[in-house]
This record gives sequence, C-alpha cells and structure tokens, in this order.
Amino acid sequence: MFYPTMREVIIASVFFLLGAVAQFTFVHYILPRMHKLYVWFYSLRKHHKYGEPCKTDLLLKRKGYSLGYSLDRRCALWVSYIITKGSVGVDLNRTESFYPDVDIIPERFRVKPEDFTNTGYDKGHLAPSAAIDYSISSNRETFAMSNVALQDPKLNRQAWSALENTVRTWTYTKGKLCVTTGPIYGKRSKRIKEIPVPKEFYKVIYSFKHHKWIGFLLPNKPVGARDLWNYAMSVRDLEKETGLKFMMKLPKQYLNKKKELDIDWWKAI
Repeated sequence: MFYPTMREVIIASVFFLLGAVAQFTFVHYILPRMHKLYVWFYSLRKHHKYGEPCKTDLLLKRKGYSLGYSLDRRCALWVSYIITKGSVGVDLNRTESFYPDVDIIPERFRVKPEDFTNTGYDKGHLAPSAAIDYSISSNRETFAMSNVALQDPKLNRQAWSALENTVRTWTYTKGKLCVTTGPIYGKRSKRIKEIPVPKEFYKVIYSFKHHKWIGFLLPNKPVGARDLWNYAMSVRDLEKETGLKFMMKLPKQYLNKKKELDIDWWKAI
C-alpha cells in the first residue's frame, strides 16, 4: 500500500489551495467582468454606414447607435443601430436617468426631461436601452433626450415593447441585424411645449445573414402586444408610406428584396 510522504501531502495541499483560490477568483472577479475584455469592439460599429433614411440637421454618432436630429421637430427623425447576440447578450445595470443632449446646438432646440412631465406621453426610446447595454457608457447614451420621442404610454409599454423584445430575440435566430427606427409626423402635428407629437412610429429590420427585411408602422396610440403583427409590412411599402429610403448603400441585389415579406419566417423566432 502506498503512503504519501509529508512533503507530498504538503505539495498536494498547496496545489489544492491554489486551485480553490483560482476558481474563486475566476468565478467572483474575472467572470463577471469578462465582457470588458471585448465590448470595446461593439463601440467601433458604424451604425449609419449603410445610409441615412433622410436628411437631417444634425448627425450624431454614438457608441451604440447613430441618429439624425431635426431641430424643428426637436427629435431624431431616425436612429440606426447594429446588434448581434453578442452585444445584446451583455446585460449591465442601467441608470435610467434621462438628460439633455449637449450635442444639440443651438441650445434652444435641446429637449429637457422635464419637458415631458405631465404631458400624458412616455419618454419613448428610439434606440432602446435594453438592446444597447453592453457597457455603462453606451447604455447611458440611450437616455439622451435626443433619442426620445413623445410616445403613447399604451403603445410604448405594450406593442412597442413587444417589438423591441422580439428584435433582440431575433439576434439569436436571424443573425446580425441592422435596425432603423423613428417617428413620423403629420402635416400639422400637435405640439406640447413646442415639441411636436408623432403621428406614427416605424421600425425596419434587416438580417445580414439571410438578406431578409421587415418593416413595422404603428400609430402613436394604444396598440396591444397581440396586435403587433397587424402593423407589419414590406420595407418597400413602408418606404412608400413614409417617403424614407433605408440602407441604400447595400448592394442592389439586397435592396431589391425590400419588396419581399416572409411573415412566417420572421414569426418563427
């Protein structure tokens, strides 16, 4: 029968202790911070590189999205962001503190959080916080008031929220996505504190892997989550409805697919 020497027992104990320390360090310190080793990559994305849907007064490039801001509307006319399962898979704590965007100049066109107080409308994110939370700084930028529109509460919290959740899920099944979204205004939009109220909201999703498109155009009024698919349409039809042009810098063969709408494919999450 083999009996280890005292020296062997000591060596084994030391290695066991070192292994336990290493495991504890990895689980409690390294693993929770591993996202910091690679999230910088997501901040290098050029979110508007495939084209801007319309001309705007200001083009603002953020870590997690790009936007085109209208001084007259005091809101972005479009935001564009590229997401993958990797970037939406990192879920950091969010501050949820809205702030005036100091990049909006002249200052008189800058919206403040209190401008939305007692309006009856939500601060509706255009580039959603939950999709861009791979770093604290990228998520904080989604709370700039330039990324916010006056949105009906029952739209924001039901159909619009359901759509945003669905888009995040699609990154796991449809691959890398480019999402473009924004408000649509009427000819004589109602104004609250000099801020026009959007008539509708649109969202366009493009799958790079499968070269498939889908568009949504929802009225700025109560819409339940179960009714979301009633507002789906081809991106070509959405362009006709809104006068916008999406991702025009893509190769022509992919732009031609805008007229197609495969609802069953998109519903198969």
